[in-house]
Amino acid sequence: MEDAFAWPHDPSGMYTARSTYDKLNQGAIRSPTAAAIWRSWAPLKCKIFAWLAVQHRLWTSDRRTRHGLQDNTSPCYTCLQEEDTVEHIVVQCVYARQVWHTCFDSLQINALPPNDTDTLVEWWLRARSGFQGKHKRGFDSVVIGAAWMLWKQRNAKVFNRPEQVKDYSELARAILDEIREWYNAGVGAGGLDRFVRDHT
Repeated sequence: MEDAFAWPHDPSGMYTARSTYDKLNQGAIRSPTAAAIWRSWAPLKCKIFAWLAVQHRLWTSDRRTRHGLQDNTSPCYTCLQEEDTVEHIVVQCVYARQVWHTCFDSLQINALPPNDTDTLVEWWLRARSGFQGKHKRGFDSVVIGAAWMLWKQRNAKVFNRPEQVKDYSELARAILDEIREWYNAGVGAGGLDRFVRDHT
């Protein structure tokens, strides 16, 4: 018999990129929020932000301190009560929780907003379990959009941009406007509509 090439990692014996990827990732631990982030209808920049946030890779003061870029951690730039960390900025800060509550109330979402001891991942996975199919993707998009806007609000205070600073009700309204713009642009039709309200 003539010699023939065979690829041992695919039942067909033929090389495929998927079988190579599966082999390279064999034994790897999959992030519990991978599908929630990458299958959402949020813009790519927001997805990348969320991916960094759940891994605590954003340049908050606690991370800068760990890397020797500052001596001590800074307090939260919004409430001035706790450390400036990803978890605090996005879900634990009293300002953030007011924003989440206002958004959920406006959208009539039947899920509990985060409390002051929740982590982003724990709360997100718990809250999204109440949705199915396309509405789960819609909820994930809302979470990413709200977290992105909370981060931008924190940066407005860090970099002294008073014209961009909003109170919690103004920020909640801006988040809902942003989600509606995604929907009007044709993103997530049939799934994101559950989270769009005319609140003018």
